[in-house]
Amino acid sequence: MPKMVTVERRAVGSFNWEPDEQARIERNVFVRDGEIWEALRFCKNKNGRHNRVHLVITERDFVELFRSAVQNGVFHQDTIEQMRNVLGARGDPFQDVIGLGADGTLATNIDSELYGE
Repeated sequence: MPKMVTVERRAVGSFNWEPDEQARIERNVFVRDGEIWEALRFCKNKNGRHNRVHLVITERDFVELFRSAVQNGVFHQDTIEQMRNVLGARGDPFQDVIGLGADGTLATNIDSELYGE
């Protein structure tokens, strides 16, 4: 398999276990066989060296991989709840507009506002 070349790093999330050991998920643009494509790369560094622990996958395929992992019990329930909290913290712009999850005052006095006296 030909080597992939990273053209652009678009985003990265990281976690440090130790000062010299780090795990990352990166969203990068790659070139392979003259074709340009964007994908996620999961990698691990230790002592400044890139360990060859890589999974390069498109986001769409990652969703299917994650769905399968959840359905097959790969993650503990508390991990799933923590992931929900992470995703919930991002917020939903549609819900923000219609007021769901807001302070509960959106519908206060709605009848008098709509119909008057």
